[in-house]
Amino acid sequence: MSVKGYWALVLHAHLPYVRHPEKPEYMEERWLFEALTECYLPLTESWLRLRREEVPFQVTLSVTPSLAAMLTDSLLQERYLRYLGKMLALADQELERNRDDQDFAPLSALYKEKLEACRRLFRDEWNCRITDAWKSLAQSGHLDLWTSAATHAFLPYVSEGSWRPQIRTGIEQHKAIFGMAPHGFWLPECAYAPGVEKILAQEGIGCFVVDNGTFRRALPEPAGFYQPLQIGHQVSAFARDPETSHQVWDKKSGYPGDYDYREFYRDIGYDLPFETVAPFLDTDVPADTGFKYYRITGKGDHKEPYRRDWAMGKVNLHASNFVQNRCAQVEHLSGAMAERPIVVSPYDAELFGHWWYEGPDFLEAVLRRMASPDSPVVASTPRRYREAHGAGPAGRIAFSTWGEDGFGKVWLSVENDWVYRHLHRAEREMVALAQAFPKAEGDIRRALNQAARELMLAQSSDWPFIMYTGTTVQYATCRFEEHLQLFWSLARSLREGKVDQAALAEAKWKHPLFSDIDYLDYVRSNRSFAKTPAAQAVPFVKAEPVWMLTWEYPPRVVGGLGRAVADLSKALVARGVPVTVFTCAVPGCVDREVVDGVTVIRLPVPGAPQEAGFFDWVYRFNRALLTGVTAEAGSGLPSIIHAHDWLVGLAAREIRSKIDVPLVVTIHATEHGRQRGLWNDLQRSIHRAEAELVAAADGLIACSDYMTREVSLLFDAPWAEICTIANGVDPANVAPLPGEGKPIEAFCQSGEELIFHVGRLVTEKGSPVLVEAMPSVLRRRPQARLVIAGKGPLLETLKKRASDLGVSEKITFAGFVDDNSRNRLLTSADVAVFPSLYEPFGIVALEAMAAGTPVIVGDTGGLGEIIRHGQNGLKVPPGDAEALADAIIQVLADRDGAAAMVREALREVDERYGWDTIAEQTVALYRRATVKRLTSGAVSEAAG
Repeated sequence: MSVKGYWALVLHAHLPYVRHPEKPEYMEERWLFEALTECYLPLTESWLRLRREEVPFQVTLSVTPSLAAMLTDSLLQERYLRYLGKMLALADQELERNRDDQDFAPLSALYKEKLEACRRLFRDEWNCRITDAWKSLAQSGHLDLWTSAATHAFLPYVSEGSWRPQIRTGIEQHKAIFGMAPHGFWLPECAYAPGVEKILAQEGIGCFVVDNGTFRRALPEPAGFYQPLQIGHQVSAFARDPETSHQVWDKKSGYPGDYDYREFYRDIGYDLPFETVAPFLDTDVPADTGFKYYRITGKGDHKEPYRRDWAMGKVNLHASNFVQNRCAQVEHLSGAMAERPIVVSPYDAELFGHWWYEGPDFLEAVLRRMASPDSPVVASTPRRYREAHGAGPAGRIAFSTWGEDGFGKVWLSVENDWVYRHLHRAEREMVALAQAFPKAEGDIRRALNQAARELMLAQSSDWPFIMYTGTTVQYATCRFEEHLQLFWSLARSLREGKVDQAALAEAKWKHPLFSDIDYLDYVRSNRSFAKTPAAQAVPFVKAEPVWMLTWEYPPRVVGGLGRAVADLSKALVARGVPVTVFTCAVPGCVDREVVDGVTVIRLPVPGAPQEAGFFDWVYRFNRALLTGVTAEAGSGLPSIIHAHDWLVGLAAREIRSKIDVPLVVTIHATEHGRQRGLWNDLQRSIHRAEAELVAAADGLIACSDYMTREVSLLFDAPWAEICTIANGVDPANVAPLPGEGKPIEAFCQSGEELIFHVGRLVTEKGSPVLVEAMPSVLRRRPQARLVIAGKGPLLETLKKRASDLGVSEKITFAGFVDDNSRNRLLTSADVAVFPSLYEPFGIVALEAMAAGTPVIVGDTGGLGEIIRHGQNGLKVPPGDAEALADAIIQVLADRDGAAAMVREALREVDERYGWDTIAEQTVALYRRATVKRLTSGAVSEAAG
């Protein structure tokens, strides 16, 4: 009979890259072992048998690079043989257990026979390289071997800058393993996005498969499913046939649901006591063993023993039905088409043997029937059809997948959408790094290639798929985070001009795939950029000044920010980094002066004073900053703009844009944190200003791990891109000058035990809690006196509450005190107390520690990180007045214990919180920000 059409079986073999050398056994590695045993080896054995018997057939097998990497990995090959050994031991146990059971004994023997066949084929015939068997079948013309994106990335949802690296790496891996170019390309999840065909054509790919829905929406008119569509650059798209998909995939009416087929969901791993199967599993919980003794039976829970002869009878019946349907289908189509039709049936390979145990037998039966000389339908491949009948009519198609409803909601949903913001940042970083190092060699090149590997592994479509389906979500999340953490460890060290050897060694040990990967594909993927000096990171140039932008600077001190900026600036100058500070004018201070080597420029703010309208004043202050900085730029540009908090954000972003220098931002606190939420339009406006400043930063600093978490959460900033640099303290700054300030007698009487608190009188600083604690303190220590220094909106409220509690006579509200008076109180106090409810860092606690005073803090934010309870101070739960009173009594009563905490606090101040150390950390960040800014043009160009 003459051939009237073709049937193309396209099997897509894919598993996520799972390799864990850090443990001798790992549960998720069983995914590969089960797929080999139930799917890949049975299919291969079937094809080899057909070839030996000279049955003509042609099948397309898509092997993803991640799967091919695992199949050729010696560690996983060895572990698979160990797995087979365990399963054969289980088979022996099952044979003994079922020896008198006429239903189950034959099945136990069947499983042992199949396991032995797997070991023989895998180990003895193909030397543990099943890929060599596939290569042999390809060389004999029976298999068309396709490749896919390197790690099965969902290409429409990763940036276009990642398309070529994913595609090219997959193709090069395929050539290295199979010794030939791929015959086609499997778009992961059949996910097509316009433009990908251009890269495929440039890399020598001529065909791929899409879902049929995109052919229905093709332009200029709907396309037929049974011939390819040439979508540009001589690349052909083949549509999935809906009828064959329905017959095999449909849960209700598809062949695999027949009641005589083996039931997948009944396994002795769950049916038997766990202790019986535990020695054969790699887990401490029940899991599948592959020993399944029941047939589907019906829709209910009742299951009857599996009969292999009944199942094979259905295999032959269904194979005949399938081929008969294809013949009728082709007969109908051939009468309406100029070219012979091709019916394309793409399936996940793992369906056949794993989910549908009899699947490999069904496919072999189908191929045998189609090989009959009387069959009008011949098994062929898309590549061979294209070579014989051309690329097809021209047309255009749009985004589509073979996922649920034909679009991408499986891979972009409320369960997994969070991954993409992290991926896109890392993708931009990889492009920038590739541009910054166009001729890297040695460790730098190895680190760049490994960074590309980690990014690609993070891009795997498997992780969002698992999150959507809700199966092993924790594993998928951990894997995604692990790859990004390794990527950023390498990327950040490269920006500093060195290689994180520990991260590189760990990554190469765990993920040694894609030996031919080339990080420069991330440059080839994008337009040409202005070149930056390459092969090493661009250093921060100390000869050019750093320009600090801040709304407060001594003598204008509202909180801790002004002192922190002053001390950091002074320490940077001491390290040879010139610093110019731009701030607002202060009555009685000159407009420009040099203080401790720091140039300070104070700019007048026109219009009404700050008290008349704060937000309006901030806007006018930023305009003054912009004018002052622009004027200063006429004499030379800085190397870094360093902005402190949102109040200078408008000017900082504008300056960065105008003079094109890196912007470093320190977030000292957030509006959301201060207010414990956003409750009005003003607070929301401040929050937006903070977010805009964070987004513009080339380098981002938070003063504590607490603040790093807060900034990352509130502003969608990757944790890895935020540098935690603590504030510091200079002990000299807390030593009172003789004869300066008020004497201690102005605040307390001789013989009183001094409890000291300083800070703005607002709820988040905890002063109301301290007042509430005083009655309990005074009952036990009547000689105690509390001195509260500072101003704020709660002053009158606190005075009234002290009166209501009957402790007014024992509390001194000192109001604003000058630095010398404050220092005298700090050094004279018996205990310094800072019971904050919200505290990004808590520099006042450091100052008290440096003054040699015992410290009690609220266990929140940065304070909770500075103080180690019972070692360098005491911590109490925020808002707990009774616990605070107990802590105060403990310090006042146990002077030896308090002295020991003071000694430890002084040691830590010297070792961890010295401004020299902090300045060094800040300069390192300046270097990273400089490289990022210099390479950001590449990213912007790519995005454009």
